[in-house]
Amino acid sequence: MAIEDAEVDVRCSFDVADKLGLEGPGAAFEEVTFAVNVQSSAPADQVKKLVAHAERGCHAEQTIRRAIPVQTRARLNGQPLDAEGGSSEQA
Repeated sequence: MAIEDAEVDVRCSFDVADKLGLEGPGAAFEEVTFAVNVQSSAPADQVKKLVAHAERGCHAEQTIRRAIPVQTRARLNGQPLDAEGGSSEQA
């Protein structure tokens, strides 16, 4: 299939209150849009199949689509930080 040009524009919507230290729903995205623009002489049904294939293979999109465990591991001066912000290991 001939593709002259293709691009994906990813846009995310969220409430900024949490970032400003105000009460709000939290900093999570409320919506994510992957806008795909393809320039091709190929028939639309072929391009639809290609877009669907790319969607299935996109790690970012697939991760956003399902809940997964998220971990934060922070270190201060080379030492792990515990949940309260202090060092969790003796120096």
